[in-house]
Amino acid sequence: MIGKRTTAHVFPEALVPILRERLTSMVEGLAEIPDEVLVDLLMTVFFAGLETHEGVYGPLRVVFLGRSEADLVMPEGADASAPVYALKVLRFETARPFSIPELVKLGVASADDRLYSAACVVDGRLALIGLAREGPSADADPFIKIVASRPGSLSVRSGRSWHVEYERGTIVTGGEDVVLTSSPVRHALELSAQAAGMEEESVTGYLDAVRALVAKLSAHGRGGILVISREEQPTVPRTGSYRMARDSSITSMLRLAHRIGPREDATSYGFLLRSAFLTEVERMVEEFGALTAIDGATVLSRGLALVAFGVVLPVRSRTVEVAGAETRPIDLEVRGTRHRASALYAADHPGSVVFVASEDGLVTCMLRESDGERVAVWHLG
Repeated sequence: MIGKRTTAHVFPEALVPILRERLTSMVEGLAEIPDEVLVDLLMTVFFAGLETHEGVYGPLRVVFLGRSEADLVMPEGADASAPVYALKVLRFETARPFSIPELVKLGVASADDRLYSAACVVDGRLALIGLAREGPSADADPFIKIVASRPGSLSVRSGRSWHVEYERGTIVTGGEDVVLTSSPVRHALELSAQAAGMEEESVTGYLDAVRALVAKLSAHGRGGILVISREEQPTVPRTGSYRMARDSSITSMLRLAHRIGPREDATSYGFLLRSAFLTEVERMVEEFGALTAIDGATVLSRGLALVAFGVVLPVRSRTVEVAGAETRPIDLEVRGTRHRASALYAADHPGSVVFVASEDGLVTCMLRESDGERVAVWHLG
């Protein structure tokens, strides 16, 4: 039986071991950075994100360069004379203190979603050494990017990939991750990705996109339902829903980007084109994630195309068998209409993955496997 869940609220410093686990192999020199520096980095950005400048709140963006002295980061194989850089640093003549007032002031400039305040380790301490512009090939830069898009939140990225979301004292991702770890949910999503035309070696990009969508679902704090259908054109009610005309999908953009690929002999035009496709994926994730804040379910096809949002899922009197990780029965009555409707949808659509978020940001994942009788439930971290 699902009862009240007690959320252990933590300060952003709790993200440090997760960053080390997920990013050490990806971020240049992270293993040599002391924990206290990373704690200072996260806590300063977090508290700066609570402030306003002249009464106006703006999102803060910080890129942490570690001890790197590079002013221009190029993707592998690219000609330095071509405009395909991953990151370009515009340095101050003299480093500035890495402090809350400085970050808030610079945040006015970094409202542009490609411009970051650049932090570096100088003489063992954090300092602001300039501004950094994300380039067309941002997926190739080996640094940590921290974004405080709203008070009380932090998003941690490397390149264009989301790794951790922190919202109102809760680590939204970084605990149990049924999307990326071996699980029936991952298997179901892989099958949907392959059915949508994704090649086996590029399925990880599909899973990353789903994971980012779930983070957006959890982070806005309004609760909601996100359906990743097994079908290419899932049926939704004609009334009470915002049904969409057929348009491009996240999968189609990922396929095109993968076909170009980060090859050593890629032309400058190829790098620019691949970056454009990945930027479009990022935009679509942001938009679809924002739509989950509207009452009702947001339904995506197996290709991650937007089918409809604001979908009112039926709640019938039919009993749905639901089981948790230990296969014990779960009573969803105490979780309200949203969870009961999601369980019923999962029961009626085997292979479709349903994510449902409470207003407290906690996310539940539901799936009835094609050969299963029960709807299985996972609680995400």
